[in-house]
Amino acid sequence: MLKFDREKKIFVFESTGVSTKIDLSKSLIVKLWNKVETRDVFLEEFTVGNVLPIGDGFRVNMTRLDFGLVIPMEFKSNGDSLRVAILAGEIVEQFGIKQKIMEIALLPELMTSTVGYPGWFMIPAFSGCLVDFEERHPTTDRTRLYMEQGEWEKFALMNCFAAKTADFGILAIVAKGDFNCWVTTELSHDGMNKIHSTFEIRRSPGDLLKQCRKEVVYHFSKGEMAEYPEMAKRYREYLVNERGVSPLKERINDNPTLAYSVDAMRVKIFLGCKAPFAVDGSAPMQTYATFAEAEEILDAMLAAGIERAVITLVGWNLGGHDGAYPTRFPVEPALGGEDGLRKLIAKAVDMGYQIVPHDNVTDVYRAAPDFDYEYVARTEYGEALPAGLWGGGQSFKVCPTVYMDRYGSEFSRVKELGFTGHYYMDAQSTVMWRCDSERHPADEEQFALSLARMTTLPREMYGAIAIEAPSAFSLPFIDEASRIHSLAAHDEPVKRCPEQFQKIVKRGIPFYQLAVHGLVTYQANWVHAYRGERGGVRRALLAELAFGARPSMEVSYVKDPESNGDYYLDSIKDLTEAYQTSFVKLRGIHVETIEEFEELGEDAYMIGYSNATRYMVNFSDKVVGDLEPMSLEFV
Repeated sequence: MLKFDREKKIFVFESTGVSTKIDLSKSLIVKLWNKVETRDVFLEEFTVGNVLPIGDGFRVNMTRLDFGLVIPMEFKSNGDSLRVAILAGEIVEQFGIKQKIMEIALLPELMTSTVGYPGWFMIPAFSGCLVDFEERHPTTDRTRLYMEQGEWEKFALMNCFAAKTADFGILAIVAKGDFNCWVTTELSHDGMNKIHSTFEIRRSPGDLLKQCRKEVVYHFSKGEMAEYPEMAKRYREYLVNERGVSPLKERINDNPTLAYSVDAMRVKIFLGCKAPFAVDGSAPMQTYATFAEAEEILDAMLAAGIERAVITLVGWNLGGHDGAYPTRFPVEPALGGEDGLRKLIAKAVDMGYQIVPHDNVTDVYRAAPDFDYEYVARTEYGEALPAGLWGGGQSFKVCPTVYMDRYGSEFSRVKELGFTGHYYMDAQSTVMWRCDSERHPADEEQFALSLARMTTLPREMYGAIAIEAPSAFSLPFIDEASRIHSLAAHDEPVKRCPEQFQKIVKRGIPFYQLAVHGLVTYQANWVHAYRGERGGVRRALLAELAFGARPSMEVSYVKDPESNGDYYLDSIKDLTEAYQTSFVKLRGIHVETIEEFEELGEDAYMIGYSNATRYMVNFSDKVVGDLEPMSLEFV
């Protein structure tokens, strides 16, 4: 229930066991750019203008007439949730000739806590990071939803954040405006901690105002419902009901490709690439597994009891992995050419495996025969938008709004090679790029959704699709995610993040995994990547079971430290037991949702699925309750 106190200009929101007040005068922080004084101006106090009832809520104008600003907002309640929107398309800037709105922070006083009190904030980095309320040096962190290039190390994928205090918990879901939104976390400022959303209204003062609605849904809870596993289930409801993500269990019924792959291990065979990387793409081709040698890898897998797998060929195309995109043909001669590839595909199918290409439709290389500068995304300065330096040399981002115009026929040409199974697209959901080309401009939302919708065609052609970096906006378009952050290897990537972020993060949590399990399948990391981590491979594979991930491997035929792939016999040996647990003993588990999740102790968890399967995992080196170290026990 939402009530408005006209005298005090305060909204009172009440739900089961929760009551909170919202001082409208402090509901926004607006950042202006003063073009005359060439500096930022911050407005933190507003006058409440007209307040009008609208169904299950109110519409209100927030005003600063001394600055010529009118910012309309909506407040609506539904059960335990409060939906708050900034109606950006209706903002009035009377004195726009000298000042422009750049950012608006929403309800900065709502999710607050006193320093030293019990509780936490959740920042949407990695799969979720908790920040406690202990006293510390005043610190401010800004983490972008869906990550930005300057801080890609945070690997942010979710459009939500959260707070839990001694009184209640709040899960905040950024339902609209999420492509240009940051989560701002302020700690130990005048004895208080705060977390809130900040929306970009303009990228630069000369831009038109971003008129799309900015909307956050705040879900209030108490007691056990305020713990992060329950919040993750609420986020899952949002993904299904509002974002349009269909549960896997419903999708597999009429989809034999997906029905097979949900209980099959993803196996990447790294065939080769150009090395060492040269800017012009002139490095020689290095072969790590020919097509004939890949056949031997398949034989070794089957002999080890790996009966169901999605074989993913990395570097089958001209120049090997990332060698000459957008050019793929001819099939790389050094690996055995098209005849060798077709023979390998036929063998895999006869053995009962799926076999698919590892493909990329986001990066292009100037040295490629089919490179076309006209279709490359541009920076705000008109230059080609650069990406990483890989086998093909310096890569550039193609603009996804026009990719199909020039290269769409390649999808059919690749499929005609005989590939069959759960298709794999590299780097499809990435940081928030944009294109400033005059011919095909695309802001962050257009760029991201154009990338996402490109998966629709191969998904129809193959039956299912996997991508890397599965941001929340991409989930309706995919069936598998490679990868979601491994909590068994959490410390090392955090060290690459900005210093202020490292100082505030207490620990990582599997929030995203708990939310998306049963909506998409997912991996954490290739098995060989765990050997250098604390506790090694066994600890990490147990952690994968604790967080619902599937074991996977990326292999080559040779023992070569320069190859991305591990020596295949080593990975097969490391994975044999985990394969049997995940895909034989727990067959069918990857389409179930996670309904129970309990922390039993440090590195020990109980996990319960929607089909009533329950087990406990202890991947610590200590006894936890009756659980032996490094063990799994069904309950």
